[in-house]
Amino acid sequence: MVVASDDKTKRYIRSRSDSRPKMNGLGRAAAAEAYGTFLLTMLGPGAITAMSYVGFSSSASLGFIGLAHGVALLVAFYSIGHVSGAHINPAVTLAAWATHRIERKRVLPYIIAQLLGATVAGFVLLVLWSSNSNTYRVCCNGFSPTYLGDTLPGPDFGAVSALFAEVIATAILVFTIFGATDKKANQSLAGVAIGLVLAAVIWMFGPISGASLNPARTWGPTIASAVFSLTPLANLWIYIVGPVLGGLLGAFLYDVVRPEQAAYVR
Repeated sequence: MVVASDDKTKRYIRSRSDSRPKMNGLGRAAAAEAYGTFLLTMLGPGAITAMSYVGFSSSASLGFIGLAHGVALLVAFYSIGHVSGAHINPAVTLAAWATHRIERKRVLPYIIAQLLGATVAGFVLLVLWSSNSNTYRVCCNGFSPTYLGDTLPGPDFGAVSALFAEVIATAILVFTIFGATDKKANQSLAGVAIGLVLAAVIWMFGPISGASLNPARTWGPTIASAVFSLTPLANLWIYIVGPVLGGLLGAFLYDVVRPEQAAYVR
């Protein structure tokens, strides 16, 4: 009887397994990237609008915003890192490909998935914050709207300063990512290190450029904001060019200082 019961259990498990949607490894990884980028864009930019809505001071808001981005990245790292590597950032994906850390075939699916996840998050934020006139003023058409948590150069800084800040901040982030996930590092704490450095660079560079460090994270709110304003669209290039250049810089700098070359892929 026990054997028969075990056989029935095994058949049930196999039938449940066979009924799952069929996806290849790359498809699962791309879906994980879409979810991870959705999560980051919901919690990070979403926190910006939430802080503005509840009326926190600028310094307190900056602290919570940095923590929200850092926690989102930490959660994504531990929940999907084993599936896709948890890039959730086109700048990280391009840097990983440029330094032969991932296969070329993964680059385009990853980036498309990241942009898609961020775009969905942007429109979810739009729906949430445009539910009535009071919240709509905070996100969209008030005296100083958040544009759904989009990134813009600080009022005392121009495009060049913002671009330079994005390059340096993203280089720090990517250097940390590749260092913390190196085979010689204590990878169990990699997510913590990466989340903390993201929070720290937002505290430092946020007043200058908004500290995007991620083209997808800015892409989502920018596309959703285009429903009511094209203002963020004019600055989108800063948050594409800066992070991509910074990501490449950070990746190549880490390869210079690491003690021996990794087993790269092509």
